[in-house]
Amino acid sequence: MRTLALCLLSFAVGCSSAPPGNNNGSPDLGGVGGGGQGDAGNIVNGQDGSISNTTDGSMPADLGGKMGQTGIQTIFTIVLENTSYSSVVGNTANAPYLNKLIKQYGLATNYKDSGSHPSLPNYLYMVSGDTQYFGLFDVSPTTSPFPKDADNLGNQLTQAKVPWRAYLESMGTPCNIGGTSPYAAKHNPFVYFKDMQGTAVCNQADVDYSNFAADLAAGTYRFMWISPNLNDDGHDTNLQTADTWCSQEIPKILASQAFKNNGVLFVTWDEGDASLSDQVPMIVVSPLTKAGFQSSVAYTHASYLATVEDTFHLPRLGAAAQAQAMTDFFQ
Repeated sequence: MRTLALCLLSFAVGCSSAPPGNNNGSPDLGGVGGGGQGDAGNIVNGQDGSISNTTDGSMPADLGGKMGQTGIQTIFTIVLENTSYSSVVGNTANAPYLNKLIKQYGLATNYKDSGSHPSLPNYLYMVSGDTQYFGLFDVSPTTSPFPKDADNLGNQLTQAKVPWRAYLESMGTPCNIGGTSPYAAKHNPFVYFKDMQGTAVCNQADVDYSNFAADLAAGTYRFMWISPNLNDDGHDTNLQTADTWCSQEIPKILASQAFKNNGVLFVTWDEGDASLSDQVPMIVVSPLTKAGFQSSVAYTHASYLATVEDTFHLPRLGAAAQAQAMTDFFQ
């Protein structure tokens, strides 16, 4: 069975020429609003996991030269499980909420997973761009060759002092490399890397989803990754269950100041549900995206990584170096 992943998390960009926002929000989608100052933020400093604060809602000075030109201020990412493009798009019976998002915001109509299966290679590809994981089975973070001594998005964000967190539903203990169902470590790619697993940074940045509501209200983090549990992501249940979870949780994001102030939410799936196609939905939700916009550009999970890295002027990792960033959604 294939794993699903996506809903992007949170980051900041300074851009004075951002396109106009989409103000056609509807109550059942959580609404869409205009700009406003960001909230005060906390920064994870290096590998010691310590925190420093910004007090005026602005980005720290050392982030000023690291931000892209899309106008994005915060990135949210939600990753769902094992569902192909054709099973979601237009399926208003089993995915009414997700299809409302598609109609209201944006959709990549030619977006594919990594091309390798099962779930774990796709999650690792999304945060490292590395193809060396292709062909791996869903092994634990302590099974060789893990934890891997390789660069990854979590480490990049930490070193650049971009405030970020990953939220894993039903994980319990921070940075949990074991756990029991419905939490699955294989849907938590950050703990598969040596610079994260068992560190103070990991304990601060890789946390249970129960922390998300307070963090969202505080506007603390600029990159926020969400992996629902095995029931709510559709892995052990179905698309309808995942759609219901999204209909309950996503409106909270859309109602937040972080989203209204030029945030973006990426909702995607780790992989398709059959070997016949690697095409998965990528739903792009943002005030910066024209309502109903669809892009037929050939994007992959590496394009997602490239988009995040370009936003913060981080070096592109692995396959992201040659991927096309998803900038057409923000023009």
